[in-house]
Amino acid sequence: MASVHLALQESVQREVALKIMAPTLAGDPQFGERFLREARIAARLRHPHVVQVHDVGACGEMHYMAMEYLPGGAVVTRERGPRGLRFALRVTREMASALGYAHARGVIHRDIKPDNILLREDGAAVLTDFGIARANDNVRMTMTGSIMGTPSYMSPEQARGEELDGRSDLYSLGIVFYELLTGRVPYAAEDQISVGIMHLSAPLPNLPAELGWLDPLLHRLLAKDRARRLSDGGELAQELAEIEQRFTPTPMRSTAPQLTPPPQASMPQPGQFAPLHRASEPVTAAGHEPTLGSVDGGLIADRARPRRRAVQRRPLWPWMLCLLLVGAGAGVWRYQEQLRALLPQSQTAEVLDRAEQALAQGRLSDDATGSGARELFTVALAIDPDNLRARDGLARVGQRWLLRAEQAAGAGDVAGAEAALEQARQLAVPAARVDAVAEQLRQQGAREDSLSGWLDKARQARDEDRLDGGPDSALALYRQVLEQDPGNALARDGIGQVLAILVERARRAITAGEFVEAEAQIARVAGHEPAHPDLPTLRGRLAEARQAEGSRRQTALQEAENLLQRGRLTAPSEANALALFRSVLAESPDEERAKRGIERIAANLNTQFDRAAADYDIERAGELLSTLERHALLSDRALAQARSRLEAVRQRAETLEAQRAREADPQRLRNLLDQAAEAASAGNLWGPPGESAYDKYRQVQRAEPSNAEARQGLLQLPLRAAEHFETALSTGRLGRARGYVEGLESTNASAPGLGAMKRRLSQAYAGYAAERLGAGELQRARDGFEQALELDPDNAELVTLRARLEAAGG
Repeated sequence: MASVHLALQESVQREVALKIMAPTLAGDPQFGERFLREARIAARLRHPHVVQVHDVGACGEMHYMAMEYLPGGAVVTRERGPRGLRFALRVTREMASALGYAHARGVIHRDIKPDNILLREDGAAVLTDFGIARANDNVRMTMTGSIMGTPSYMSPEQARGEELDGRSDLYSLGIVFYELLTGRVPYAAEDQISVGIMHLSAPLPNLPAELGWLDPLLHRLLAKDRARRLSDGGELAQELAEIEQRFTPTPMRSTAPQLTPPPQASMPQPGQFAPLHRASEPVTAAGHEPTLGSVDGGLIADRARPRRRAVQRRPLWPWMLCLLLVGAGAGVWRYQEQLRALLPQSQTAEVLDRAEQALAQGRLSDDATGSGARELFTVALAIDPDNLRARDGLARVGQRWLLRAEQAAGAGDVAGAEAALEQARQLAVPAARVDAVAEQLRQQGAREDSLSGWLDKARQARDEDRLDGGPDSALALYRQVLEQDPGNALARDGIGQVLAILVERARRAITAGEFVEAEAQIARVAGHEPAHPDLPTLRGRLAEARQAEGSRRQTALQEAENLLQRGRLTAPSEANALALFRSVLAESPDEERAKRGIERIAANLNTQFDRAAADYDIERAGELLSTLERHALLSDRALAQARSRLEAVRQRAETLEAQRAREADPQRLRNLLDQAAEAASAGNLWGPPGESAYDKYRQVQRAEPSNAEARQGLLQLPLRAAEHFETALSTGRLGRARGYVEGLESTNASAPGLGAMKRRLSQAYAGYAAERLGAGELQRARDGFEQALELDPDNAELVTLRARLEAAGG
């Protein structure tokens, strides 16, 4: 579908991945639309682990998109085996988070596989390639029942061609997780059909024994019945994050750190995880027993030496008595406050008890009554300046004030936080913590100023009708406020007002019949708030209005096709096929019948121009060229070529006119008339060019305009065409019969019987299509159906045939 190139975005000197749609697909609007849908889907998913789209557009006939360049490559390559537990857990968690975000916005990826999970330079995993993704915009890019994706990673419902939801993506992610852990996919066979059957019915192979504790999680991810499968990517990401936090690196004999599961006795059950080991407990793996520290060699040597004779020692009790006295003195000094509590309660002790009680009750300071903890501890210090309990109490009061300051700052109470912080400063709280809270308050004040500025800018953007679509739009600014302050009521109310404006515009567009505009407004609302309460009503009203408009449009299309068959292509101005087709396209730009009708009008006029030029009918050719130019039915290049050809024909006509007298030889004219009669008898009425009966008769007329036999031969061509048409139709040569219809339509669109010939030929093509469909030749059946539809859109047989083709996947 496309090729990807490493490119340089010169405006910002940034390397990008430039994806260009294959030129051979440029003529198919379905591929162009799918390419643009991939860019739109990826661009609207703003997530750290979803590829960023920088630009999308077209250069000539080439569609392109510029995306984030991811130099780390795919998470799994042919040269690598298992990537290790730590890597597998992290990549799967990041992808689960990305999928949870995408699913919440109605996007199903449908092709999760290692090739679509690339790595940034820092190792972060990024989800890419939304080429076959499905969004909740009611646009289907594939036929019902078709299967798209990669067989080795397909969910069972995807292999069956059923409607998919986010659980299918999580199944595919489970296959990737298995491959990251083991270096292989769980299901492998010689052909894709066998792989699909294994996804439908084969049991999941267990992981290696050392990873067996992850089997319950994989069984929940890869359940055949999606009703029993994990359904939320965000929950899966949270579960994997808990696993990563619970399992810590353990030193092993290998050089690389390993993640060690819990002991077998406490293996986690499905949906549960065993508790962590304490950091002080030895954690061992199979074959790695815990070892003691090394033993000093000198100790072993000392134990091996022979003992010396015992030496007579002096009595030890004097030394022990000294040590006892010293220890007692140190103990008294160290625990002097505790020892004081054993003495009868003094005035200081009473004040300290009251201070402790005030601190416990949260009465940190009370200047009016002096009954606060700070005042009481200060009184105790005034009585006993060396009292450690009083000093420690004041320090604890300061810590409590600092805690209050931190809590007030966290709650947004700037005034309360500053007052508490001032109290803490007076009590010699560590400067580092005070400075940290002060910095938090400074940042909070700056943030509030910033939020106020953003709110002002958002209101201005709303008033200037810059509602969404850029970083300076109202919605973007309001959401920027909510990122900093999730509870900001002004921002939430502002978002509600902007969405109300978009909802009202959608209502007005539906009433005015501007369905494209209405759908665009509905999409804008859904993009910002998928669960907006007005969306179901808007979509219902749009569907009803479109249904009513569709009936009117079909009537207009039928009338336009009738005018086309009667030859009323561009005139008269009040009722012609081109005007009706274009009025339909103005309301429904994607209407294929109208596009094909305009193409047929252009082809018909162009054929008439070619005939007139070939016949040297300069005046008629000029009129046709003016019609093509006036109605913009030719490209600039084709129009320039037609003008050049007409000028060349004009010059040639002047030359021929000079030669006509010389060429009007009776014998030559006789030969031309005989050749024309032979060509008519052989059925070569309008082809091949220069050898057909029509061309021969026209050559005679150019040399002798009054030649009665040539005029009579031209008048009889429609009758000859009808005869040869009957012969070709009866012998099954439908292409030759189509040639007589097209020749007659190009030279005499109002010829009697032309409509009947087209209807009969349409029935013949319908029969041919039904016969090919019965033989299983879908392409030929589809071609026959298209020929029948073009010749007679009202052919009743085509309704049943279309249903049969769609049922067969054609």
